[in-house]
Amino acid sequence: MREMQNKKKWKKLDLTKEIPSTHGSSYLLARDAKLEECQKDILYELLGPVFFGKKAAETEEELAAFFGEQYGIDVRGDFYEGDEHYEDYREAQQAIAEGMVVYEGSIEFDENVLAELAEQLWDRMEQQRKSSFRKINTLLEE
Repeated sequence: MREMQNKKKWKKLDLTKEIPSTHGSSYLLARDAKLEECQKDILYELLGPVFFGKKAAETEEELAAFFGEQYGIDVRGDFYEGDEHYEDYREAQQAIAEGMVVYEGSIEFDENVLAELAEQLWDRMEQQRKSSFRKINTLLEE
């Protein structure tokens, strides 16, 4: 797969285990387990834009406009297989044809923790929601 080419190997965090204190500060809190849905909503509200981006295109016309603005590419002009971003465009175009919406974003990081979390999240979403979640270009580089 294209994503695997030149991809930096991140050290995977095992989020099911306690992270050693050398990675940050410890904390202690109390919470009502009955509020789990509310907690999920708050997490999504805060982290959703980071990990799931903002809407880029819902239609073929919006996708063409996005590629023009973002990459300076006229997808209806001289844009052929092998060109930079061609595969991304085709995958996004197919996703829209299947009724999905394309989102875009970026992750800035000084350490690789956010990138690691994003990759784990996206892998899980793609595995569990094959027909409703697809990674198109998720090559995160420092």
